[in-house]
Amino acid sequence: MPTVISRRDALAVLGGSLAALGVPGARAAEPLTLMHVGVIPIYSVAQHYAADAQGYFAAEGIAVTSQPVQGGVIGIPGLVSGSFDVLYSNAISVLTALERGIDLRIIAEGTPIPAKPPDADALFKRKGEDIKSGKDLEGKVIGINTRFTAQWLVMQGWVKKTGGDLSKITYREVPLPSMLDALKNKQVDVALLLDPFMSIAFADPNYELLGWPSSVILPELPSSLWIVSGTLADSKPELVRGYLRAYIKGVQWVNSHLGDQAYLDLVASYTKTDVKQLAKMYTAGQLTEINVNAIKGLISVMQEYDLLKTNVEVDSKIFKP
Repeated sequence: MPTVISRRDALAVLGGSLAALGVPGARAAEPLTLMHVGVIPIYSVAQHYAADAQGYFAAEGIAVTSQPVQGGVIGIPGLVSGSFDVLYSNAISVLTALERGIDLRIIAEGTPIPAKPPDADALFKRKGEDIKSGKDLEGKVIGINTRFTAQWLVMQGWVKKTGGDLSKITYREVPLPSMLDALKNKQVDVALLLDPFMSIAFADPNYELLGWPSSVILPELPSSLWIVSGTLADSKPELVRGYLRAYIKGVQWVNSHLGDQAYLDLVASYTKTDVKQLAKMYTAGQLTEINVNAIKGLISVMQEYDLLKTNVEVDSKIFKP
């Protein structure tokens, strides 16, 4: 759960507390509430890092730690246990958890999947491999970040739509930063890549685009959500609102700087990717509001592929700012 730290400790980069430094007449800084945030290190979480870098969290009395997680399947148990206060997760894992009775609140929606390519992710193979369809993937290994997520769902749909037998394919879970190495070293036969790793693959002659599964299977539906536990939402709603206010300012900063040098430097700082490579990256604006109807549309698709057995009641799980 959130803990309290001093402004000096939390914001050393901003100079800390003047009072703590012994400046005559200086007033002690207000303490900041520390929030632990789980993220996947991709361009889609830039608004969180922007809110931190621009001081928006500090202005709300919040300091954040940002810890990479592989996906919602791993992150949600950490959220429930209190290891995280806020989590960026694929929407599939969130809705699956809600069906299972896990008490979560959705505070923001990530970038929706576009209606047509380019998508925020793409399916790649090694250059020259004779793989053109889902049928060709029978007996082969597909690299995805985690199972039973949006990546898994779009690959299930794409394989089926392009003639493949789902019982004859294998998935291997690979962390996103390691995905290209897994493809290069033949640990997987194809890999579903998100930016900035997708842009790296486009620029590398050793890899070749196979398809755009996301916009084929889930056009205009949410791919990711920002969530908190029901316990935190109910016990500290003002803290969550403070995080959300700063987050929205981070969204506005990202949308106004999309693709410029400041944006690229920010994304490079947490993805550890070369800025010149990031300049080729697919970018899309972030949302400031939650599209509840789109989430309900995703629920319908999940039911179609047996990821959900019931119609999840989502309206009550939207956090009220």
